[in-house]
Amino acid sequence: MKNFVKVMAVMLVLVMAVACLASCGKKLSGEYKLDAVVGSTTYNFSGSNVEITYEIAGFEKTIEGKYEIGENDEGKAIITFTFDENEEDADKYKGEFSFGEGEENGVKYIKIAGAKYIKQ
Repeated sequence: MKNFVKVMAVMLVLVMAVACLASCGKKLSGEYKLDAVVGSTTYNFSGSNVEITYEIAGFEKTIEGKYEIGENDEGKAIITFTFDENEEDADKYKGEFSFGEGEENGVKYIKIAGAKYIKQ
């Protein structure tokens, strides 16, 4: 009986450790940038924090928030951004977007809502 209790205790600890690791999710780090004809957008990831800087025709704005990478109901990768409700101009960046990542010719990138951001 004592052995059974010990085995069950070890199993419980292992299950809790796996669940803890699974809940951590994927994290990004560093800066990813998309240059466009009229400006650029840069995502700077650190831990679960994100700074998004966009520049349009000489005007630059940075907003700060949180992000999480997961899966939607169909099992496809998504990235979800949340911002403080007082953060101006965050409306077009908050919410759930399709997500992907890859590497071409040694250059890493991520895709958010189909747009490709190059690792800087």
